[in-house]
Formats: sequence, structure tokens, C-alpha cells
Amino acid sequence: MKLIGARQAWTDSQHESGASISAVAIETAKSGIKKSKARIQRRDSLFPAMGPEENEKAGRFPVSGQRISISETRRTPAGRSTARAAHLTMMGKFQRAIATLPFQVQQFGHYMYSPIPNMRYVMNAVLLIATRAELSELTPLRRARAQYLVTAALQSFKCEVTGAPEWGPARVAEEMKAFYGLTVDPNNWNRDWKPTWDLLKATIKEVDIEAQSPLWQVIHVETEEGAA
Repeated sequence: MKLIGARQAWTDSQHESGASISAVAIETAKSGIKKSKARIQRRDSLFPAMGPEENEKAGRFPVSGQRISISETRRTPAGRSTARAAHLTMMGKFQRAIATLPFQVQQFGHYMYSPIPNMRYVMNAVLLIATRAELSELTPLRRARAQYLVTAALQSFKCEVTGAPEWGPARVAEEMKAFYGLTVDPNNWNRDWKPTWDLLKATIKEVDIEAQSPLWQVIHVETEEGAA
């Protein structure tokens, strides 16, 4: 596993990359032990009596076989097996680091960086940001707007960390209409929505830093050990 950053490490720690089942089967067939006429020998093998009769005797029958070396029985090259073991070890270290985080922060991180996100991650991430942003302290109007904006703000930030642009007022209005059936006038964005949007963005960034922290600690330790 390449140690590029905490976000990449989070994603890579949640799955073991590799070829598809079909690709592995084809590769195994290609690299399998091949019988050679020059190496095939016929020899008698003794098969013990299996029946209950007292007079039944063991029998000898000719069978075909070939001598093979231990290296021919290896399913994968030694280097590939070693690399896989190292990857699994590093996965375990990052998974243990993630497990030290509070539950909802873990769920937030999975929502952002898991290769297979699900609705549980979404729901916990929304609850966490709504709680951390202290929406209950807002006026009733701003609180109602914030509850609609949380999911959009999370998705916008998720786009940002993958290199896509942040959502602007027009994109937010489009998503709010599609997701909630709520009409947002981009012309009134600065007056009605931007203060709440900025609050949510700041809260999401704080939680993201918290989620990445234990993974960065692992990366720093591994980097120092590798340099020693």
C-alpha cells in the first residue's frame, strides 16, 4: 500500500485490491502444472483391500504420474504473495487507527472515503454535522434551512477532496430541488443561504481533520521506520 495521505489510506484500508475472479482463474490456468510426455512415467501403485471379505487382497494397478518440483506447486509468484501480506498488514494498522475514533466520526470517514458507502454512513454523517454545527442554537428559519443543506454540504465537500469543484449556488439549488423538492433562488443565495452554508462547511472541515488524525499518525510512524 502506498502511503500518500490519510484519505487515500482510509480508502485503501477498506478493500483488498486485486484482479477479478475470472482473471485469477485464467492466470492460474496459464501458470498451472503442465504434463510433459517426457516426464510422465507409468508405475504400479498398491491399493489396499477395502471390502469386508476375508480373502480380498490388495491390488496393484498401473497409474500415470510425473515428477514435479516444489516451485511448480506455487499458485502465485513469491513476490506477489509477499506484497499481498504487506498490504494486509498495513490495512490492519489503518483499520485499528480508524477504530479509535468516536463511532459517528468513523461513519463520517466511511461516508467520505469508503469505496462502498451506504445509507448508514450518510445518516450518521448528517447527524454528526448537524450536532457539531449546533443548529439548535440558530433561529428557527436558519435551522430549517441548515437541515436541508447538510447533505448537500457533505456531498460538495466530498467532491472537493476528490479534486472536483465546490458546489456553487446553482448546483446546490438544482440538488435541493431534485432531492427535497425545495426551491432555492440562487439570486438570494448570499442573503438566505450562504451564512448557513459557510457554517456547515467549516464544521465538516473540522470533523474531517479529526477523522484523518489517527491515520496520519500511522503514516508518520511508518515513514520514520522506513527511513531508519
